[in-house]
Amino acid sequence: MIYTTILKNTWKALYDPKMDVTQAVEQFFHQDYEQCINGIVMNRNEYIHHVLEQKKNMTINSIDYKHILEKENELFAIYYPRGKNIDNLPVEAEVIAYFRFESAKIIKVHGLVRLMKGDLADVDMHA
Repeated sequence: MIYTTILKNTWKALYDPKMDVTQAVEQFFHQDYEQCINGIVMNRNEYIHHVLEQKKNMTINSIDYKHILEKENELFAIYYPRGKNIDNLPVEAEVIAYFRFESAKIIKVHGLVRLMKGDLADVDMHA
């Protein structure tokens, strides 16, 4: 379950308030990284900007992993990040995502995010 560990370490580092976002992305995300979440496509540089915007508006306190399936260099996960926005109100999302890894780094993510608590602006998402 090497990729499960990498995934959990990725989110732990990325949303650590003391960790530099660019450093975390360079450590865990392949240089050719691409994601498609809710139909919005981002490359690695765009993703760095996205996470920086999120961290201005919210913190992630925990991630509850409900299901993780791993096969070779692919992983499918359903998980629930929970945190607070800058007004100390709860933020919670449901994430359903497919991950592909190359050289022990995430190279591809394709998924859906459903905001369960909070505002779209808190998580740098748009209607």
